[in-house]
Amino acid sequence: MRKENLRAHLSMLAATLLFGANYWIAKGLMPDFLQPLQIIFLRVSGTVIISFILQISIREIRVLKIERSDFPRLIISGLLGVTLNQVMFFKGLNLTTPVDAAIINSGSPMLVLVFAAFILKDKISFPRLIGIILGASGALLLILSGNPISPGGGHFSGNILIIVNTLSWSLYLVVSKPLMVKYNPFLLMKWIFLIGFVSVLPFCFSEISTIDSMAFTSYTWFSILYIIIGTTFIGYFLITYSLKRLPSSVVAYYNYLQPVIVAIIGIAVFSERLSWIKILCAMLVFIGIYLVTRRKHPSA
Repeated sequence: MRKENLRAHLSMLAATLLFGANYWIAKGLMPDFLQPLQIIFLRVSGTVIISFILQISIREIRVLKIERSDFPRLIISGLLGVTLNQVMFFKGLNLTTPVDAAIINSGSPMLVLVFAAFILKDKISFPRLIGIILGASGALLLILSGNPISPGGGHFSGNILIIVNTLSWSLYLVVSKPLMVKYNPFLLMKWIFLIGFVSVLPFCFSEISTIDSMAFTSYTWFSILYIIIGTTFIGYFLITYSLKRLPSSVVAYYNYLQPVIVAIIGIAVFSERLSWIKILCAMLVFIGIYLVTRRKHPSA
């Protein structure tokens, strides 16, 4: 059990690294090369294709089925985790900055804690609550110390969309948890992204024909493949795997690492300075992770 929990935490760490880099990579595509809905179409359709290829290729997955009674929850999970989550994230990121989006997304663990308490009857222990508060403080301080959230213009509209994105993702982690425990991760991903593809297609259809692939550079293609394979297929699989073994609130807590990753990329790529305040913020986040994950929690 300890080895399985360790693998789940390592999976979440890997997924968080993929998502953290995605802020900069996705932002670099918009709006010069692709519009938000075009990225969503490529991302979701690419993941559906990969999922179906895997199901056809692996006999153990090919024979698996979803029980009819679970389809309502599955449909809600697809709409929350793919449709609403993806549309709000890319629309919002196109209008705001990676750091604004990172700080808003760092509110996810608190939302998951509340949703899990009401929907899944998850208990909120005092150490876990303190850990979440410490992580939230570190994430907020890290971003606000040098990049305050923009209150007006397009940034404000983008931040509002990112808030909706955070709400939908947090609710997805809670609603989909029983499915993650019950079913194979690849089987769930196929259905969740198929539902997401069908629901986003009407919004993306008019923009698909305007994709100018001839204008793509090698870095554009790398970014697209990273978003489809890395952030979406691998990232969602790692989260699905982790949700089978960890509480929703612990999985969501890793969102606090994303602002740290955003800051590290800024330092490494954009020559930002490493200040004492950033070191302090990182310490708060990691102390919070220790408090949240050091005890055995009920699998909510």
